[in-house]
Amino acid sequence: MWEAMLGTASAGYFELKRHDDRGVEVVYFGLVAGFIGRGLGGAMLTRAIDEAWTMGAMRVWLHTCTLDSPNALPAYKARGLRAFRTERFEAEFDGLRLVSERPLP
Repeated sequence: MWEAMLGTASAGYFELKRHDDRGVEVVYFGLVAGFIGRGLGGAMLTRAIDEAWTMGAMRVWLHTCTLDSPNALPAYKARGLRAFRTERFEAEFDGLRLVSERPLP
């Protein structure tokens, strides 16, 4: 797990997981709310992907969904990641219908 610090404040973190197939998954990635929109996410994402390759990855992957930031998918694509598979999920909570599609590795 890596933590992004801005001075003494925690701005966010990411966690990587090595898999038996030599893939490295970005398991968690997120910014603290007060740091969103300040240009830190892209730098942190680049660092996460670079660290994954440094771990000897044959591939680097993550899950995302439409509930993530609208900036997430363009940021992933800008760093060379691509959609591999998309799944559609539908759920209902207290009469509220939730639909999500997400690219999967």
